Amino acid sequence: MSVAQVTVILPVFNGELTLARAVKSILHQTYPHWKLLLLDDGSTDATLEIAHSFQDFRTTVISDGLHKGIVERLNQGVELADTPYIARMDADDFSLPERLEQQIHFLENAPQIDLVGTAIHLVGPTGEVIGKRIFSTSHSGIVSKPWLKTISIAHPTWCGRTAWFKKWTYHDFSRNEDQELLLRAAASSTYSNLSTPLLEYTFKNNFYQNFKTRLSWLIVLVKHYLKRGQFIELFLGISVFFVKIFLDFLRKLLH
Repeated sequence: MSVAQVTVILPVFNGELTLARAVKSILHQTYPHWKLLLLDDGSTDATLEIAHSFQDFRTTVISDGLHKGIVERLNQGVELADTPYIARMDADDFSLPERLEQQIHFLENAPQIDLVGTAIHLVGPTGEVIGKRIFSTSHSGIVSKPWLKTISIAHPTWCGRTAWFKKWTYHDFSRNEDQELLLRAAASSTYSNLSTPLLEYTFKNNFYQNFKTRLSWLIVLVKHYLKRGQFIELFLGISVFFVKIFLDFLRKLLH
């Protein structure tokens, strides 16, 4: 029996339609030294039954019947992790087979890197690939101008050192707990991305959901920049927020 090197944290709430595909994408990884924590957040559909259907000894289902939210479940997974590395996964996404192998190999050969993401394929509601996003591979490029483009590491592609995750726990910022963590930790961390798309990300183009996400990110930026007296960046962040909302509204009208 091989010793696990990476804990994959997958929180899920009412994910019966997509969970099986997401879990199978981990089971089919070319890198075998993983363990998967399926953290059910009080699902009321068939999620728990699906989670328990996987018999692989590397998969563990955690469930207390309570709905505590994704931040609580993410921190629970981090606390339970006892491997050198942690990887993130969402219940409606799909990791390509070489994802963990490439990310772990990268981290083993780049000890200065705390967290690495990957490029992603954007997938529509019926599973068709509708685009691709390739992010900067350098820390400076990833963290530059967060008021314009957020911090460029897609959350479900995260793979990093467990010590880093345990130091920088998630805070409760609805829809932006990942970005808030990246912003808070940026000055004391080093990020990178692999330029190869290694995850299929389910793209949800919903005006109202986008508005809530953008507003949440604006709140994160306001608190961050006010605390540091960075008023130019604060002004830019507020301006970009209104421009993006206006463009979202135009797209909604045109479609």
